[in-house]
Amino acid sequence: MRDDQYKRLVAFHEQASRLSDSEALMALAEKAFQDEFGHKLFTLLKVDRAAGVLRRIYSTDLNYSPVGGTKPLADDEWSKRVGTGRHFLGRDSADMERYFLDHKTLIEMGLQSVLNTAVIWRNEVIGWINLLDAAEHYTVEMCDLAGLYSQCLAPAFLKE
Repeated sequence: MRDDQYKRLVAFHEQASRLSDSEALMALAEKAFQDEFGHKLFTLLKVDRAAGVLRRIYSTDLNYSPVGGTKPLADDEWSKRVGTGRHFLGRDSADMERYFLDHKTLIEMGLQSVLNTAVIWRNEVIGWINLLDAAEHYTVEMCDLAGLYSQCLAPAFLKE
C-alpha cells in the first residue's frame, strides 16, 4: 500500500468510527470508495440467512438496484467464493456473463468490471461491498485495500 492510500484509509477509518448513523456511514463509504477505486455503481448487500437472501441496504442507482431489493443466497461459484470472505474480481463482459444472471443489463449499462469484497464480523460474512465500472477498471492490487475499507462498515450491516 502506498503512503497516500494508507493516509486516506486512516482518515476514512477515523471518520467512520465516529458516526452513529448507518445512513451517514454508508454515504461516507460510497464517497471513499469512489475516491479510492472509482465506480459507476456502488451497492451494499446484507446477508439475511433466515430469509435465504442478500438484501440491498445501499445503492447509488435506485432505479436499477433499489434499496430493499433481494437476491437469493445461491450455491454458485460466485457465492461460494464471496461467502467464504474472499474477494471477487470480474474484469470484463465475459466474466459478467459467467457469474451474473443480469449480465445483459449490466453490460448495456457499461458495467463490465466488478470488485466484490466481504464484510466480516466474528468470523461470519455479514455482507458485501459491490463496485461496478467499465471493463478492466478493477485490478487484483485493489482487492485487499477494498477489504480493509469494507471492514469499517460492519456497524451498518449489524443494524437491525
